[in-house]
Amino acid sequence: MPVRLLAAAAGLLALTAAAPATAADDPAGTPATTTISITGAVIDPKVPSRARVTLAYTCAPTDRPRSLNTSVEQTDPDDPATIAFGSTRTSPTLVVCDSTPQTQTVTVQSKTSNWLPGPDSVVITTLTDLGATPPAAADARSIPLDLPPVP
Repeated sequence: MPVRLLAAAAGLLALTAAAPATAADDPAGTPATTTISITGAVIDPKVPSRARVTLAYTCAPTDRPRSLNTSVEQTDPDDPATIAFGSTRTSPTLVVCDSTPQTQTVTVQSKTSNWLPGPDSVVITTLTDLGATPPAAADARSIPLDLPPVP
């Protein structure tokens, strides 16, 4: 199942990655670019059914709302029938689009089982302009989930 999600995300990425907004979106008439990347993911040490995913993105100011969605899937290597899966949607009001690089950490709650430290997980994120056609950006990565370092 992780391979299918990664393939689907790669298809979305190929269709929509770094799609420019229209000139009407930017008062100066310069096309703006929406980009996003996954920079890391760790298991919440206090609640092992939660993963914290760190994202870096850039998007231009617009009067259209934005949507930021992230999902994580992880198969138990000892029991391939056990798959932890969760997704989250960030409120458009929390997505800052001012043409400067932004970082945000989102929490993804597994709907099925706890995240396991060590095995790879498939992490997919999309940043979409809800009013445009498309522009959107996506990223998908295979990341081993681990516990954060002890301070």
